[in-house]
Amino acid sequence: MIRRRRISGLCVALFCLLAPGAQAAAPLGKAALVSCDRAAREAVFEGRVTAYRKLRMQMRFTLQASTPDEPKWRAIDAPGFGEWISAPAGVVRYTYDKTVQELFAPAGYRAVLNFRWRDARGRTIRAERAVSPVCRQPDSRPDLVLRSVRPDPAGYVAVVVNRGKRAAGPFDVSFLRDGMVVGSASVFGLAPGQAVDVFLPGPRCTPGERLEALVDPGAAVDEANEENDALAVTC
Repeated sequence: MIRRRRISGLCVALFCLLAPGAQAAAPLGKAALVSCDRAAREAVFEGRVTAYRKLRMQMRFTLQASTPDEPKWRAIDAPGFGEWISAPAGVVRYTYDKTVQELFAPAGYRAVLNFRWRDARGRTIRAERAVSPVCRQPDSRPDLVLRSVRPDPAGYVAVVVNRGKRAAGPFDVSFLRDGMVVGSASVFGLAPGQAVDVFLPGPRCTPGERLEALVDPGAAVDEANEENDALAVTC
């Protein structure tokens, strides 16, 4: 009985010591994404902070970006970012917005908010960090893709589609037989989602011969993806 009482008393004491520490203080600073305009290439981030012990409240925005080439989040320069912003004296809650324009695409953007509460001597009594949701900016350039290429009784046919988000201007489609260019056909432009049959007259290729089409060989169109501009079949 004595041993059981000692164990029970020890458990109660440990619970009393651990319980306060197990309950983490609720965060007083928050980071938000107010708007993400893909057409205007603009994002609005917001910091929200609540008073703590009548201390001076401050927040600092850091803009971070992630791209397909550099997926790891990294800090980038932006006007007005990186500076401490002080809340007016006496306010209980304070909100501040930061707008970022001319965002590069494709990329994702987020704001990292650092908050601090300082006393009259300038000592930091409390500090927090919050991260906003991500504003994703898709690539809006055209993307010309060769859907198919085939021989035709009177020549050769390639089907080109624009899978991008913007219209493509004029471009050429070249046809090759066993690696040798036999000619090119011109396309005046292609709207997003539109497909076109490109025909080039010429002699029929022989069975087993390699027939290839190459879209925009002169790189006249700035595309989102330049790796899908060629397609080859066997006659």
